[in-house]
Amino acid sequence: MRNLAAENEDMSGKVYMVEMKDGEISSFRIIGETSTHYIFSYSTNETVEVFEKAKNEVIGIFEVREWWDSKGSE
Repeated sequence: MRNLAAENEDMSGKVYMVEMKDGEISSFRIIGETSTHYIFSYSTNETVEVFEKAKNEVIGIFEVREWWDSKGSE
């Protein structure tokens, strides 16, 4: 499974599984990034939330399908 956080690849606009240092693993849409932060969004039934997370707090960013496929093989 490729960790896209370790590669210099444009990830804007797509939904990824994001693993944080605190152990949280969630799916977020990446809407942008700066040299130090990722800008994520997620939606609930009624709202869209946007937040930023320091890149040093993110362990990994993975394609959703690859992430789910790897969980099935564990």
